[in-house]
Amino acid sequence: MESSTAGARCRNCGTHVTQQFARVFGDNGDIVHGCPACTTYREMQSGNHLPGE
Repeated sequence: MESSTAGARCRNCGTHVTQQFARVFGDNGDIVHGCPACTTYREMQSGNHLPGE
């Protein structure tokens, strides 16, 4: 699972993100598909960074 003791990572670019970030901006499984390093906050807030959206 993505949320190991090493922490969550962005599936798009591999950047480390916090568990809280994954809960807020990740999908229903807390998997992050875009982070501030590779996605704009506008895309994250609207969900446009999630697959199938």
